[in-house]
Amino acid sequence: MVNYKDTGRRQKLRDSFVAGEIESRSEEAILEILLSYAIPKADLQPLSHKLINQFGDLSGVLSADFNELCNVNGIKSYSATLIKVFDWIRINYQIQGSKRSSLINKRAPKQQTILGSQQKIREEDDNYKGQIEKLSKKDVKRQGTGMFSQAVLKEGIEILPQLPDTENLEEIKQFIENNLHFSAVETRKRYSNYIISRLFLDGLADHALRSFAKNFAEGQELRDVCFYRFCKAEPLMFSIFEDIILPAIGNGQIERSRLRQYLTNRFPLSKNIKKGAKGIVEALNAGRIALSDRNKISCKYREISIPSFAFIVHSEFPEPGIYDIAKIEQNRSIRALLWNPNRVLPSLYELRNWGLIAKVSEIDTVRQFTTKYTLDQVVEKLVSDK
Repeated sequence: MVNYKDTGRRQKLRDSFVAGEIESRSEEAILEILLSYAIPKADLQPLSHKLINQFGDLSGVLSADFNELCNVNGIKSYSATLIKVFDWIRINYQIQGSKRSSLINKRAPKQQTILGSQQKIREEDDNYKGQIEKLSKKDVKRQGTGMFSQAVLKEGIEILPQLPDTENLEEIKQFIENNLHFSAVETRKRYSNYIISRLFLDGLADHALRSFAKNFAEGQELRDVCFYRFCKAEPLMFSIFEDIILPAIGNGQIERSRLRQYLTNRFPLSKNIKKGAKGIVEALNAGRIALSDRNKISCKYREISIPSFAFIVHSEFPEPGIYDIAKIEQNRSIRALLWNPNRVLPSLYELRNWGLIAKVSEIDTVRQFTTKYTLDQVVEKLVSDK
């Protein structure tokens, strides 16, 4: 018998989502809406809360292993399948640019087979489940959907220089799982996924980051670069800097309660505010971008490291060419690193002096810089000149 109370809540959530109302945009509400299409007769609010608590956040739920999802009480194969299909769509249809399109085209045949026919999915359910498990391991790219509760950035920075010399992401993922210090196997698997998705943004174990890590191990340069990629994967960090940290930079500190209040206002239905605030602080501390104690976050502008500046400039402007200097000065990633804005232009000249960019021009109102290398090439030059 249908529980009409549950049905009414579901419809209210769906209507709120379509209307763009903020209460339907929390991670638990979105997950509840998604599950309502697979689980017809249950109160899904407790289940959504349990899933997000177990996997850390909505992205953690979506990227979780198929079998691990099925082991959660209340989640059966149909529900896990819907979650993994949603994750596949989320990953593959956010990828832009020729390099990423090429990656998807190479991997598409099996995935298209999975999605091609609902009739075939029903007839070959066991085979479908196997394919979904493979998809969950692709880790092509994970785009942060909101608040996160586990940074795992410190562990990523520490293990990155130790990675085997391979572009095989599965081998690297297995290496990370085997070498993380956590005792629980499932925890190591989950945290390995976090590290992979936040540091290897294109779903490729790119040589540029691996080479940079080995040559700048334990240095602030590596922490800068890893924090940069973390922010790209978790764009909530950019909002934290723009709305909280940068406005308070003159005071040199903000109360941690201010961060929790900000998250509460942004995610009013979330029950993970404390965990979310802790995850943000962990990331700041791991990158040594800002330092925190139990009550406050201390922040100030930092000196620019030329190697990490070179890496990030060539990540943000990957194609050799001519660019407006203002695009560097106003760049969200540059600002999030709390680099002294008065040192950005001098640092561009330093890149030119190091031979890492071709030219810096300031003629009347025209202010431009010219790059001549790709990211791989500039890292190769940094390593060879070190």
